[in-house]
Amino acid sequence: MFEKKYVTRWLVYNFCGMKLKLKTKPEHIDTVNLVLDDNYGIGNRIFAIVNAIKYYTPKNLNFYWNKNGWVSQSFKDLFDCNFECSVSEFNEIPKNWTNSKTERTIYLPQASIITPDWVERTLSNGNITPEIRKIYREVFCKIKPSKQAEERIQSISLPESFIALQVRNAADWDKYGRNENLDIFLDEINKYPPETVFYISAMNKETSDYIKNNCKYKILELPDKNYKSMYDAVADLYIMSRAKEGIYSFGSTFGELAWWLAEEEQKYSIAGSDKNWKWIKNN
Repeated sequence: MFEKKYVTRWLVYNFCGMKLKLKTKPEHIDTVNLVLDDNYGIGNRIFAIVNAIKYYTPKNLNFYWNKNGWVSQSFKDLFDCNFECSVSEFNEIPKNWTNSKTERTIYLPQASIITPDWVERTLSNGNITPEIRKIYREVFCKIKPSKQAEERIQSISLPESFIALQVRNAADWDKYGRNENLDIFLDEINKYPPETVFYISAMNKETSDYIKNNCKYKILELPDKNYKSMYDAVADLYIMSRAKEGIYSFGSTFGELAWWLAEEEQKYSIAGSDKNWKWIKNN
């Protein structure tokens, strides 16, 4: 049995259970199809799309975006974009997606920025140069919030200067040892002058209340926030992108995406580490 399949940035050959992995290279492909994992969050999905656009410069970009998984709204419900390529969204994987000289179907596409030299560029790695930011911002700047998300953004009055605080703690991260002691975030907050205003993006009310009740700073949050709403999540993204500085959870592509969406390069700090991540320990 022989199988040829593109997974993340690898070309994988399977010969009767024996696998050979080869690195792919940046090249123009007319049509690129992305099979986004159902458990990819908003950040993972957007990074995969941006990576594909920069890596393959496609004329047509198609992606499977399951709105019955982690993300409960379609891409077009959440974002307005004006990419140079045409974009089509699917809630089921089309059976006619294939691989050829002009078409490529990629499973589990890379969900973080990896440059053509195969280096993963993240805030925690501290290896995003101004030049790299400029190159990738050409795509990120074309992604805008949808009308529904923009309405939520406009529902809050923000000061001219504020600090974004993103806390990724949630049940899905807890089982992988990724949740942090919330006092770590309080320690970051306490580094700022007492008049500083913060905007918090949290995954649940318990986390938000803990931060608000255990510090003396003014903490803003989206009014009547629905923690399960994707519109509210996108509103959080763009509000955080407008902050003077950001405090972001280690390993979260959501906070990372907010940083990339910022018009000007944002000063940031990262709260947490991977020392308790169970999947990393098991690798």
